Amino acid sequence: MDGLVDAIVLEAEQMKDYLDEPINTIYFGGGTPSLLNENQLNKITRSLYQNFDIQQEIEFTLEANPDDLSEDKIKHLVKTGVNRLSIGTQSFDDTVLSFLNRSHSSKQAKEAVAFSVKNNIKNISLDLIYGIPNQNKDQWKKNLEKLVKLNPNHISCYALTIEDKTAFGNWAKKGKLVPVEEDSLFEEYEYMVHFLTNAGYEHYEVSNFSKPTCESKHNSSYWQQKTYLGLGPGAHSFNGIERHFNVSNNPAYIKSITNSTPHFTKENLSKNELITEYILTRIRTKWGVDFNKIFNLYNYELTEYQRSFIQSLVIKKIATFEQNQLILNSEGYFISDSIALELIPEP
Repeated sequence: MDGLVDAIVLEAEQMKDYLDEPINTIYFGGGTPSLLNENQLNKITRSLYQNFDIQQEIEFTLEANPDDLSEDKIKHLVKTGVNRLSIGTQSFDDTVLSFLNRSHSSKQAKEAVAFSVKNNIKNISLDLIYGIPNQNKDQWKKNLEKLVKLNPNHISCYALTIEDKTAFGNWAKKGKLVPVEEDSLFEEYEYMVHFLTNAGYEHYEVSNFSKPTCESKHNSSYWQQKTYLGLGPGAHSFNGIERHFNVSNNPAYIKSITNSTPHFTKENLSKNELITEYILTRIRTKWGVDFNKIFNLYNYELTEYQRSFIQSLVIKKIATFEQNQLILNSEGYFISDSIALELIPEP
């Protein structure tokens, strides 16, 4: 881990000119950054402040597993500058947590939130997973009730995805696990949206809910096509024109950074790729897709078929379309990917 931390510090110095603008958010995520000790976290953070123009009022988020967040650990995070925690609670049902092979308990998740609030980290995001095989509706409802009782500023809810070459994927192939059917998945999603919006949370992105003004500033920058720099193995960067993909293998990453050899693959984005990315990301959010902006930037206009398709969404009451701006509602969010495919440029 020390070797990896040293490489990230060195990469920060090598990439200090990538973004010619002030930094408004820092996000330690991807993997389990809560495993870093205080010295390692301090070392990376110092390098960021030395190499970049970081604003005073910054959103500094760290992803963490509940079982990593002892009260001492949280005190160390506060000293380092962390002011927002994204805690991977995933469920408040110990049976479900065991099925998901999580190492924490429901009690530890609640304690992590209590310790955070006690030590003045009140900007907290909690994760939940739905669409879990054998989870009944009553379990899901109780999960949401326990979640809201903890009063987080932000909530992320994701459907369980079953990937090939994983334990769940292997179980599914052998018939040991039956994925949740689409209709049942939508029922859980629909109940979740209704429950959380009634509890005062805004559904501002497909998988994300927040109290007023508490959206994730960092993640919102991705959905709003703002520029960003990613440091570390597997990290992505975007400067508005091109994208960088860091090598994801840890030893290869450390070797490349140490030897000052290329550690990323660069991809120049075509006009159609930029349009596609804009539509795919914005359609998932409360800000929606502004086709006036796309026309002004890229001279891209909707076809008659696409306009007719959009009108069908309006008739079905899953979207609004005013002044060339398409905004989906929560029902539309659930099928946003398939909607986007009808609106992106042809290859």
